Amino acid sequence: MPRLVTLLVLSLWLSASGIARAEVVRIGAEDDWYPYTAWRDGKIEGMSADIVRAAFAVSETPIELMPYPYSRCMELTRTGALPACFNTTPDPGIRAAYLLPQQALFSDNILLWGPVGEAPVEDLSALVGKRVAVTIGYTYGEHFDNYPGIRRIAVRRDINGFLMLQRGRVDYVIAFRGTTQALLRERPELAGQFAALATVHRPQLYLTFSRHNAQAASLLQRFDEGMQRIRQDGTYQRILEKWQLADGQTGPQGSTLHERHNNKTESP
Repeated sequence: MPRLVTLLVLSLWLSASGIARAEVVRIGAEDDWYPYTAWRDGKIEGMSADIVRAAFAVSETPIELMPYPYSRCMELTRTGALPACFNTTPDPGIRAAYLLPQQALFSDNILLWGPVGEAPVEDLSALVGKRVAVTIGYTYGEHFDNYPGIRRIAVRRDINGFLMLQRGRVDYVIAFRGTTQALLRERPELAGQFAALATVHRPQLYLTFSRHNAQAASLLQRFDEGMQRIRQDGTYQRILEKWQLADGQTGPQGSTLHERHNNKTESP
């Protein structure tokens, strides 16, 4: 009889364990950052969405991507309501408030955009007193984010910044290269009006995990394992090729304003 009870308890434990492993995990995905992640035609689409799905698939972790505005997604993750959110460019505040995996999703260039014909910008000192549209919740590198005297005009979406630039309500827009090109393809009436005047920063983008969610630490480990496997078996490269983007090569490869600033401060 004791043996039968033991076997019954073990059977129930294994059954519960299997159910836990099969539980679908909800992960936050920003809803308006195409071609990387966006809510399109009733589902989340984009390059980084494909990467996240593939990484968890090989680690046999069923997930559901939930669309949110980026700032909302990050706040839900910070408080533990969501275990993770993407796409994040880390800064000291992000690193303190969230857990970051070893494996980045991808990299892209953050560019400073102005009207066609505007002179290139060689240093952020040229932006002092200027109105620069920035998207709420995004970070653009410590050098830009902390540089004094820039009049940062917060907008809900990148398109709002470009419309304000078109109408002369801001002097510049700061936005990622890939998302801007996709935006201009979808809004042909804006094509040919803006030019990239400087590469501000070249960050890596991450799936960011919560410090206050019970699932987060385990999911982070599974994600890193999955990313390592899809990089090794070629899945990662095929996703980049599907979206016609190359990791680390998604824009002008000259030195960034961030790098020039660092070089100046490190010079004797």
